Amino acid sequence: MRRYEPECEGETLFLVAADDRVEVGEVDDIVAAVGSDTYTIEYDEKQRTQPWLDTDDGVLDIDVRESVTTITHTGEFVSGIREYDMTTERYGLPRRTVEFADRFVDVLERQGTNDSGS
Repeated sequence: MRRYEPECEGETLFLVAADDRVEVGEVDDIVAAVGSDTYTIEYDEKQRTQPWLDTDDGVLDIDVRESVTTITHTGEFVSGIREYDMTTERYGLPRRTVEFADRFVDVLERQGTNDSGS
């Protein structure tokens, strides 16, 4: 399965595979759409028993800037955001950027278990 690597050109994030490149938008706009530079995931008691989860208080803070510029995505994920254009009429931010941020938060909320599209 082809994975898309994040690449920044200036402040603009692209998702890039061998023969394809999709503009996502400005990293600042992605952070604005997520709501903050840090995204906090809270785990319940059962989730805290997972050996891979290294948190005593059940809270994990994710650095949004670092994550969006380092996490790779499947072709399915990229195909999904490609459907949206970069117009800003609806949100004041590019629609594709907002859609990427929404899907990125979904991936974080699923605690990295996204087999269907991250």
